[in-house]
Amino acid sequence: MDYLKDLTMNVEDIVNYLASDVVAVIGNNLGELNGVVPFSDCLVGDYKSKISWVNEKNASVNKGKSIVVGLLLINETSSDLIDNSFGVKVVVSNPRLAFQKILAKWFSSRKAAMIESSANIHPSVKMGEGCYVGHNVVIEEGCEVGLNCEILHNSVVLKSTIIGNNVRIGANCTIGNYGFGYELNDQNEYQLIEHLGNVVIHDNVELHNNTCIDRAVIGSTILRYNVKVDNLVHIAHGAIIEKNSLIIAHAMIAGSVRIGENTWVSPGALVKNKVAVGSNSLVGLGAVVLKDVSDNEVVIGNPSESINDYKKWSAIRKDLMLNKNKE
Repeated sequence: MDYLKDLTMNVEDIVNYLASDVVAVIGNNLGELNGVVPFSDCLVGDYKSKISWVNEKNASVNKGKSIVVGLLLINETSSDLIDNSFGVKVVVSNPRLAFQKILAKWFSSRKAAMIESSANIHPSVKMGEGCYVGHNVVIEEGCEVGLNCEILHNSVVLKSTIIGNNVRIGANCTIGNYGFGYELNDQNEYQLIEHLGNVVIHDNVELHNNTCIDRAVIGSTILRYNVKVDNLVHIAHGAIIEKNSLIIAHAMIAGSVRIGENTWVSPGALVKNKVAVGSNSLVGLGAVVLKDVSDNEVVIGNPSESINDYKKWSAIRKDLMLNKNKE
């Protein structure tokens, strides 16, 4: 697939832009560049006007192969493994990060500021400049939306939600509806506990498609600076996600959970209500977290346990099975 853009740049533009990241430039092609291409395509095609990148693993697997691409981002360890004699190899410490920077500058998918005619925004909403609001978006009374935000089609932002600057919300999201909180009444029937709080989303947060974030019963459900939330995630009432953490597809964060800074919650993971997950931690694929997780800890499994404990128990189980088989 060819990712064409209606723009042109050259090697000098990119090298100057990446300046502090560049270790070396190998080759001298100064032709125009107008798009990007996956490294796998470079192995079979001619892409003289394109940009690509390769990680150390793929460079090693394809050692000695020749490609034709205008500019290849590659690290110093791998720079001699791939022949790009037609184009240029720009040696950087982290090719993927360098590629991300190029995409952000020249290939941004952000939409131009406008409010689609089918959007329904309450007159009381405080809307910052530079925002894009998509088709059929609803923003209810008392909400605040900061500068340069993007809210895509069919998403609903319910009353009193506060959204910071440079926030991106995907399609079909629901932000600020009441949570799943019930109590038995005198007739032994479940009755909803009214949720009087709101959702607060700090600057640079990104929410992908079909995600649901519930407002708090009292107080706020909070996503702090630069939190990233993937598709099909549920964050329940009163949860707090600290800055720079990632909550990935199909994860469920229950009520009053606290996720620390720089923490990764993997796809399909479940975190029980009122559990605290520490900073710089990782919750593994499909883990069911029933108790607090310390800082700098990796937990996996159902119920979850530290990866060190998992390895110990795995070794014991293997020994038991071997001894049983010998009987």
